[in-house]
Amino acid sequence: MNICTQGRVSLPVALNWHFEPRCNYRCKFCFAHFADIEEKSDYPIPQLYADLYARGVRKITFVGGEPMLDRRINHRITLAAEMGFTTCLVTNGTKVTPRWLSKMREYLHWIGFSIDASNDHLHALIGRGRAGEIKKGYSKHLERSLVSWNAAKMLGYNLKLNTVVCRHNRHDNMSELVARLGPDRWKVFQALPIKGENDHVWDELEISSEEFSAWVARHRHLSPVVESNDLMTGSYCMLDGKLRFYNNVGGEFKHSAPIPEVGMDRAWSEIESMFSDDVFEGRGGIWSWEVSK
Repeated sequence: MNICTQGRVSLPVALNWHFEPRCNYRCKFCFAHFADIEEKSDYPIPQLYADLYARGVRKITFVGGEPMLDRRINHRITLAAEMGFTTCLVTNGTKVTPRWLSKMREYLHWIGFSIDASNDHLHALIGRGRAGEIKKGYSKHLERSLVSWNAAKMLGYNLKLNTVVCRHNRHDNMSELVARLGPDRWKVFQALPIKGENDHVWDELEISSEEFSAWVARHRHLSPVVESNDLMTGSYCMLDGKLRFYNNVGGEFKHSAPIPEVGMDRAWSEIESMFSDDVFEGRGGIWSWEVSK
């Protein structure tokens, strides 16, 4: 759903800002490596937020890479909340300490933790773990995530759980774990191939539509929000660390020119045809994210 604003382009109400290209994890299915981004844009954040808000954006999801590696993450979230956005962070849990959670409680409305399996043996196979761990063949991701999740839950955060299903975890059953976690929203994704990002390991990861459907059926009683490859394509409004809008069409990413160079209206116009309002709404892109701020 777009909000019309006179004299300007109209942006989707929800935007994913992949501002931090670095990550300390080695997830094999990752399609957000941002190898071409050596330095992030230093464009003024207040101006960026004002322009986004004027064009209809109402929710910003801070994504990476791993967003908690960014030294200005607190400022980015706090300012967004103060300017009226609903804020969401998607993280692998790095640096999400009880102290940090307590400090950010007023400004961060949703936290999404990425957990893909019921055990860390599967996380190791997937690469969901710190680089040093994965190199040695193990992961402590679930162990760490449970500490951060429980701390966030104690503080009353709205919690999302994100799970990617690929060949390695297609037979897993997360029902007991998810029931114990009790997320406010559980999003389940079919691993998505993107040229130049994860296609070099796709033979190891590919999962058929039938296998994905079987995994979903196993967990249907927990009411996950499910996104197949078709629903993920062209249905996200995304911004990268260079402040380029981008989207996944034809199995690869297409980028606009950077906002600092051409302005927000032209940048979005270059990528707008690749975004589908129908698919965005069809995958549940608009949901009750509003919280008491």
